[in-house]
Amino acid sequence: MTDESLLYLRRQDVQALGITTKDIIDTIESLLRQVAEGRAWNTPKAQILPGGAKLHMSTLATASEPSLMAVKSLGMNPDNPQSGLETIGALITVFDAESGLPLGIMDGDWITGVRTAGLSATAAYHLGRKDSETLAFIGCGLQARCHLEAFSQIFPLKRIRALGRGAVNRDRLLDMARDMGLEADASGDAAAALSGADLVVSSVPHTTLKESFLDADLLSPGSFVAMTDLTRPWHAESIARLDRVFIDNRDQESFMADPMVSPDLISGDLTDLATGDKPGRINDRERTVFAFRGLAVGDLALAALCYTKAVEQGVGSRLER
Repeated sequence: MTDESLLYLRRQDVQALGITTKDIIDTIESLLRQVAEGRAWNTPKAQILPGGAKLHMSTLATASEPSLMAVKSLGMNPDNPQSGLETIGALITVFDAESGLPLGIMDGDWITGVRTAGLSATAAYHLGRKDSETLAFIGCGLQARCHLEAFSQIFPLKRIRALGRGAVNRDRLLDMARDMGLEADASGDAAAALSGADLVVSSVPHTTLKESFLDADLLSPGSFVAMTDLTRPWHAESIARLDRVFIDNRDQESFMADPMVSPDLISGDLTDLATGDKPGRINDRERTVFAFRGLAVGDLALAALCYTKAVEQGVGSRLER
């Protein structure tokens, strides 16, 4: 790892590497076990809110195996589409963990979406029913599409339901599901979407949310919910009536000024599930939740997979330092 050049991976490069949901789950769990053993390190995400709905954020994680460090820098402005720009832009830099020297740079947009779905899938693998067939989406944007791809690889899905504000994103999600051979229907309201669903993914943008509108009491026995939106669309008192709530990282959450859920409701975090310190699904009737902010280890997992597979496959271009 003494090459003076950097490997550059475009979005098309990372998308074409053939990374599967199982690859992602296995790598995330390996890194989480290393964190528990003191062989990997994960910092709380840092963010700046410079005004309006803009967000500037960074994550940092490093591990012993693979011996890599990843730093992600991300900017977000929900007004960008009005100027023909994407809402989110991200880059990830990969370093050799031993020497500290940079090895590569890669597009982080695809990785951010897939990493988030990968964290959900890791939790769902432990907390969801193995026979789950119906997946409901509240919010139909990029995260919904990434979660559909991820969940379809670990559950025997037969149908999806979609509830969203925009018809364009909703119809794109429905078409994607139909192309995968699934039944796909738009839901008229939250009750229709949630009732009888085995799996639920909520990804409601905070920029469009005026107040909570989702009632967890509508969730059926045996359901699993991935709340990628900091639980903001859900009535807090209804979350308290669910059986078990897991978050991504308790240490990170302790630094946050706006807790996703009351600390006394938290049954454990993703590391507890990966190490077996907390059991996964206990029975077929419990209603389980995974609420999360995002985790630097997730970015490291995807960046490490992309970097190592790209080197193996000879993908990417070289940039002189």
